[in-house]
Amino acid sequence: MTEFFSKKAVLLIPLVVSTTATAQNAPQQADADSWRVEEIIVQGRSESYGVQSATVSRSDIPLQQLPQSVQVLTSSLLDDQNLMTLTEALVNVSGVVPQSEAETVLTNPLIRGFEAEIFIDGLLGYGDTAVIDPSSLIGVERVEVAKGPTSTLYGGGIGAPVGGLINVVTKTPLDEAQYGFGVYAGSFSTRSVSVDLNQPISDAISARIALEKYDSDDYIEDGNVGRLTLNPSLRMELGTDTTLLLRGFFNEIEQLEYTGMPVEVARNPAVDMYQFTGAKDAPLTEVRNRSVHGTLTHDFSDTLSTILQLRHYANEFEEYSSHVYPSYFPFSGTSAAVVKGQLPAEVEELTADASLNAEFSTGPVSHNFLAGVTWDATDYEAGIALDYNPIGILDFASGSNTLSYGAKPPVDMAFGSVNEYATQAVYLQDHIELSPRLHLLLSGRYSMYEHKEGSPAASTIDTDYDVFDSRFGLTYALTNSVSLFAGQGTGSRFSLFFSGANGAAPEPETSRSREAGLKFSSEDYGLSGTLSYFTLLRDKVPSLISVTPYAMGQSGEQKSKGLELDLIWEPTNNWSVLFNYADINAELKEPLVNWRGATPAGNQLARIPERSGRIAAHYRFTEGVLRGLNLGTGVTTAEAAPLTITNNFYSDDYTTVDFQASYGFENYELGISIANLTDDKYYRPYQFLDGEVLRPGQPRSAFLTLKANF
Repeated sequence: MTEFFSKKAVLLIPLVVSTTATAQNAPQQADADSWRVEEIIVQGRSESYGVQSATVSRSDIPLQQLPQSVQVLTSSLLDDQNLMTLTEALVNVSGVVPQSEAETVLTNPLIRGFEAEIFIDGLLGYGDTAVIDPSSLIGVERVEVAKGPTSTLYGGGIGAPVGGLINVVTKTPLDEAQYGFGVYAGSFSTRSVSVDLNQPISDAISARIALEKYDSDDYIEDGNVGRLTLNPSLRMELGTDTTLLLRGFFNEIEQLEYTGMPVEVARNPAVDMYQFTGAKDAPLTEVRNRSVHGTLTHDFSDTLSTILQLRHYANEFEEYSSHVYPSYFPFSGTSAAVVKGQLPAEVEELTADASLNAEFSTGPVSHNFLAGVTWDATDYEAGIALDYNPIGILDFASGSNTLSYGAKPPVDMAFGSVNEYATQAVYLQDHIELSPRLHLLLSGRYSMYEHKEGSPAASTIDTDYDVFDSRFGLTYALTNSVSLFAGQGTGSRFSLFFSGANGAAPEPETSRSREAGLKFSSEDYGLSGTLSYFTLLRDKVPSLISVTPYAMGQSGEQKSKGLELDLIWEPTNNWSVLFNYADINAELKEPLVNWRGATPAGNQLARIPERSGRIAAHYRFTEGVLRGLNLGTGVTTAEAAPLTITNNFYSDDYTTVDFQASYGFENYELGISIANLTDDKYYRPYQFLDGEVLRPGQPRSAFLTLKANF
């Protein structure tokens, strides 16, 4: 097989960042009152991977007291591993299956076996596909992953998350001027230029802009990727107790659409696993995200505050593909007919969320109370063009690809979608301190969903839902360092694209979750993390039951259960070690009948490895002649996963090793990073039209980075 080097989307993170730290870095008190954590703001680079709080909780509840598994990837971790994309970052969290960057307009990442949504600064961008993936981490401060249903606090777009959510927290302006510049170059003609400029305008106003331009050939031969990311922000102090924060999120992606290596030929020794599988002259798939987000915070007192968020989000994507379709044109040996298509879509969303947080006591019991309302309106419009007149025959073993895409197939809006989704919701949450060591969390959300789908060629859906989701959890501190937790919750969201030939109005998709485990936070040993056992049930899942005519149905119950472990060990300021492990069984609980036929109960859900894990270590030299040198390495492993729910074909087991080294001097840092150091050859599951296709994993590749900070 042809050997290859890979380039992944790249980004440069300034050495000087602003982070939020907590009492974790202060001496631990022995008495029970030490469980009240006071948050402090620290400017400068923090070496710690462990944190005590997360914005995803919508309050200052310490993670140690939260009855849910929440993992945070800090700016230090992102920087130390020289991570360039959200996909690369998410391997540091157990139970998460990131989507490939090439799947941006096709599929969402998975958490605990089910689809997860990507949020930016606490608000969802539509959510049906991962088009809102920031593609670059240049403007990202940290990444928060909340597992299990979080419907009581989050919604909008297509509704609340079912499997879990990924919250990308962006960088915001600082009080002091800081200027960061970076260049990045490596395998496959990868090149990237980035800037991160922070400038105070007055004592009350600061501005920041983060920008990255990235271009690369793909490790898939003849591929190419271009990305532009821009994150401007402005912070205004409107008084001692009021702050207005304005954020912009703009990105554009252009890439030649890779449609996967068909399983019919993938493991044939005569087939180059890295070849492009369609027409090389196809129009580039384009994704454009535009978002303006305003956040107004006001503190009425030390115990009473309010937050108002308003955001306008717009997305456009035009996907052009050329691919084999064995269901229509079966393989003949190593050859198959290739067809083409396109999918243009536009999304416009307006979201408002207002919440009030109050801390008070009723006798000996303390409360951290949250009340809020959410309003969201989303318009979605898409056409479709499928041309099943083959553009040619591709012999995957020939080493030659002369396919030509030809003219773009005409879009037929008669079979497209003109949809509207609206959400109005009220949510309440009370975190109750029953005693210094026993904490109770109660929350509920009442949502009103409006669901309209239209298509001139089919029936129209116009229906409303009223849904109540709830959450209950307990944490008990065995010691000041170890807590037991247990919780359960429900979730709900829209079931999409039912304006097909069946004409049946869908019901909301629902989920039920239970979780229990241990949380660690030891200053003495530098150990923090979560061990959890969970079960997650998903019901009324949308499924394509017929291709011609196009029609959707709702399947029965699906279930995932398993054990997850996430640990951070930082025994000294020099060492940071991350470890995660997941053992997950995700399966059909009831038979499924769809366009593929009947699938029996017990089949494993697609793309989920039963066992996966990662260990990563980073060492910083702080003294002597090696001062300024940083060394890091990591090992990531996963078992084979089914490509689709039929379980007919699986991907490969794989284990990859990565390496990072950097040296900082004065205001500069020079670094090198190597992915897949051992050049392990393997296939991973790939999602394209629910097909049995694979994508080769990233091969050995090397990148150089130069950063300057002033």
